[in-house]
Amino acid sequence: MSQSNDIRPALEADAPAACALVRASITMLCGEDHGGDALTLEGWLVNKTPANLARWFASPGISAFIAERGGVMTGVGAVRDDGEIMLAYVCPRARFLGVTSALLARMEESARAKHAGRMTLTTTLTARRFYLARGYAAGEDEEDFFEEGPGALVKNL
Repeated sequence: MSQSNDIRPALEADAPAACALVRASITMLCGEDHGGDALTLEGWLVNKTPANLARWFASPGISAFIAERGGVMTGVGAVRDDGEIMLAYVCPRARFLGVTSALLARMEESARAKHAGRMTLTTTLTARRFYLARGYAAGEDEEDFFEEGPGALVKNL
């Protein structure tokens, strides 16, 4: 794979491969959150289908992106025009290669262009440190409750 993370708009035709990537990312990288519990994992994966991703990619008010390295899909991200991050997943083999950082930068750029004043997301334990290191913080009413765990994070743009 090349060393650069290329980010492009997601197409409806990307949905099957993007769905497989998202499901693999959740299954393999988010064990701290689902603990390998089949019921918890199924609840998390139930709406991660090719049809749903295709619908999200084509929806007005959502900007979706695909990360690629050397022409290979390595990440998927989607953000609503109001700055809410819907998806931010990396291929397990591409973890720690800057893929999610590149996707996040592109999603923030997109939200700024749509005049969003802030970015918001509900994070996992797995991703919490990643977002905190990039300027995200617990929402005012969540600060005490989510100090050590998952929850809502925000970043002013």
